[in-house]
Amino acid sequence: MYKLMDSAILKVLHSPDYNFIFNKQSGFFARWGATQDDDPDWSPFGPEILDLEISTGECLGRCRFCYKVNGTLRSETRHMTIGSFEDLLRRMPPTLTQIAFGITDVYGNPDFFAMMRHARDKGIIPNYTTHGLDMDEWAANETAEVCGAVAVSVVNKEKTYNTIQQLTDNGMTQVNIHFMLSAERVFSALALVDDIKNDYRLAKLNAVVFLQYKPKGNNTHLFNPPSLREFQTLVDYCDSNGVRYGFDSCTAPMYMRIIEDHPRRAELEQCVEPCESGLFSSYVNVNGDFFACSFCEGEDGWTEGISVFEYDNFVDLWRLPKLDKWRETLLTNQRACPMYQLGDGSSGKLYSTSLSSDVK
Repeated sequence: MYKLMDSAILKVLHSPDYNFIFNKQSGFFARWGATQDDDPDWSPFGPEILDLEISTGECLGRCRFCYKVNGTLRSETRHMTIGSFEDLLRRMPPTLTQIAFGITDVYGNPDFFAMMRHARDKGIIPNYTTHGLDMDEWAANETAEVCGAVAVSVVNKEKTYNTIQQLTDNGMTQVNIHFMLSAERVFSALALVDDIKNDYRLAKLNAVVFLQYKPKGNNTHLFNPPSLREFQTLVDYCDSNGVRYGFDSCTAPMYMRIIEDHPRRAELEQCVEPCESGLFSSYVNVNGDFFACSFCEGEDGWTEGISVFEYDNFVDLWRLPKLDKWRETLLTNQRACPMYQLGDGSSGKLYSTSLSSDVK
């Protein structure tokens, strides 16, 4: 059992072994266990964050590295409706703090902005990632009014930088750049750091967030994971230039490797969140099917998802044997990716195909 306080500014959960505080205005989030020194393995009450795909298929981005193969003939165009979204949200636990919307174009899903407003009305902070190619003043203003954070992927540099300026000029403080990092793109990442330091349009950027390459979708024969040395070079370059940076959970093991001998290791570790899929976060695709994470979709053990709409209470899905087995595997692997071999040299592919036959 838990107690939940949910106000206009704070969402606070208290229980004997799992606690958190979330500031809806600043985005500050802290989690602890029985004491403030404890770090719980997972949330027994449901996810804190929902990664939700609301559109797929047609996309102006047509990114070479899109793991969803959006913008190609290989992906069917589908949009989640506002009715389905409201139905899905009704089933989510009250512990949910944020939704990260997976979109194609800003104007791709006609219900997109209505969905974000509905989430905000329910006390859940909406965020999203965009390529910025169809961003205009109306969308930038609406985004600044309702969103907590926006990430802009670097597809077209000029449009990306202009989009960031539009959003920050509208008062947004949590605007980031998302950059897919591979061995082939390290020099482009270094050039991006120079731009962040020197381009006036990026003056109010919060940070650049590096996303670990994984061989899925459009990119399976185009890229390779960055080496530890390449990643170290990039981190050092950000530090030496005073550029704020972050990284996704997939990159956490690699970051932990490069700070092993750092004099501030204990402090830096507090900023690292390894893989949280099925532990603290959930992914649901445009059809309303749950997968451990978006990169698991269609892979061994996750060839089919679990329909959220078959469960009136999402926590019943959260406690299925299939999810218990996933969590066991992930925690045994020290929360390093059990699906893919990443740049830190971890083996990946630890998740057994036999799990596909588990009772859902």
